[in-house]
Amino acid sequence: MFSIIKFFIAFCVSFVLMSIPIQNKPIFYYLNEWAEPITQEIFSSSKSALLEGVKETKVIGKKMFNNTKPKVDKISVKSSSINKEDENHSHFHQDEINSDLSDEIEGIKHSDEFTDEEKNMLNNILKQARH
Repeated sequence: MFSIIKFFIAFCVSFVLMSIPIQNKPIFYYLNEWAEPITQEIFSSSKSALLEGVKETKVIGKKMFNNTKPKVDKISVKSSSINKEDENHSHFHQDEINSDLSDEIEGIKHSDEFTDEEKNMLNNILKQARH
């Protein structure tokens, strides 16, 4: 409470001192003419710093909200039984095998190093590996 009264008294005293006229102008006008270039520089610097801060805050805000999207986390779990596998894992694994086998079959079809009998035997082996 005492600090508020102290501030109010200091403000009134400074206001009265700045209002004292010298050559038909208050002291404040003379001080303003002297301080105007400095205050203009301070205001322009603070304005540009404030605008840069707002731009950076926007960028950080956008990044923060872009990072809040829930990420899907899948865990493939295998059961303790040999015959039971996670369905997604099984399909992925089978697709991978089929892709590799079809690449191998294509390689065998275009290879001149194997006889027809060897190609047929290799195709049969690869077909059995698929199932």
